[in-house]
Amino acid sequence: MSQQARIVIGLVLATVILTVFGTLGYHLLEGWPFGEALYMTIITLSTVGFGEVHPLGATGRVLTIFLILVGWMVLYYAASHFTAILVSGEIQKTLKGKRMERRIQQMKGHTVLCGFGRIGREIAREFQRAGRKLVIIDQSDEGLQEAREAGHAIVQGDATGEHTLEAANISSAAGLVAALPRDSDNLYVVLSARELNPELHIVARCLDIAGESRLHKAGAHKVVNPYVIGGRRLASMLLHPEIMDFLDLYMQQDPEGFSLRHLRVTEGSPLAGRTLAESGIRQLGHGVMVLGITRVRQGRREMLIPKADTALAEEDVMILLGTRRMFDALEAEGVCEAENT
Repeated sequence: MSQQARIVIGLVLATVILTVFGTLGYHLLEGWPFGEALYMTIITLSTVGFGEVHPLGATGRVLTIFLILVGWMVLYYAASHFTAILVSGEIQKTLKGKRMERRIQQMKGHTVLCGFGRIGREIAREFQRAGRKLVIIDQSDEGLQEAREAGHAIVQGDATGEHTLEAANISSAAGLVAALPRDSDNLYVVLSARELNPELHIVARCLDIAGESRLHKAGAHKVVNPYVIGGRRLASMLLHPEIMDFLDLYMQQDPEGFSLRHLRVTEGSPLAGRTLAESGIRQLGHGVMVLGITRVRQGRREMLIPKADTALAEEDVMILLGTRRMFDALEAEGVCEAENT
C-alpha cells in the first residue's frame, strides 16, 4: 500500500472516530437527540463558526474544546503530510505510474523481460537497438530508473507473481525472457506465463544444466546457459581467433551496429518460387547477407546453406545479417514480413 493511501485511510478513520465520539458525547452529556448531537459535532470539527444548537453545560464545553483541539491536530497532520508528499514528488511519481500503466496496457506484440541484472541490461540494449517494444519487470528502484531513462516500459514487482505479469500485459505479449538470477524463479515465471498466454514464445536463463529439461517441460522454447555460451566463446577465441576478430570487427563497423533478423516468406509472397539470385534480396536490402534458410520438411525443421540457385518456398525463414537501415529497406519493399530474431 502506498504512503498516500495509508495517510488517506488514517485521516478517514480519525474523522469517523471523532464524529462518533462527539455525537455520543453530546447525546450522553447534554441529552441531545442524535441528529442534533451529530450536527453539533460536524460544525465543531469543521470550525465553520455556527452557533451552538443548545446552550452548553460545563461538560459540554469541555467536550467542544476537546473536539476543536483534536480536529485542528488532525488538520495540521494532514496538511504537513500533504506538503511532504508534494515536496518528495510522490504525486508526480503516482501520475507517472498511471501513465506507464496505460502505455503498457495499450501494447501488443511486445516482449516481457523478467530481471534487469547484468544479463537483462544487455538484452534491453539489443532490443532498443532493434527498435522492439520491451516491458521490464524488476524489483530494484535503481535498475528500473535506469530502464525508464532508456525509454523502456517498466513494472516494479516480483516477476514470479501472476498479478505482476498481468501488469506487464502478458496476455497481449509476443515473447518473454526469464532472466532472473535463480533457476527456480525462472521456472515459476515460465509456468505462470505459459498459463496466462499459451501462445507466448518463451526464452529462459538457466545456470544448472540439469534444470534445462524442467524449463523446457514448463513451456520454455529455448533455454540458455550463460556459462556454456561464455565457455564456447572463450574456446572459439583461442581456437579460431581470426574468425572471432573478424566477426567482432564486422559487428562494430556500422554506428547502428549489425544484428540478426529473420524474414519469413509468407503465403502469396513474390519471393516464393524464386531463387535467391532472382529474389534480389541483397540489392533490395542494400547489402544485407543471407546466412541461412530454415525449412520444415515432414514435420522437421532443417537448416539449408544458401546458394544462388536455392529456390525459396512459402514459410521458409531466411536468417539475415545487416543493419536496421538494411532491414527497413526490405520492409519498405514489402517483399516479405520482417521479424526480429
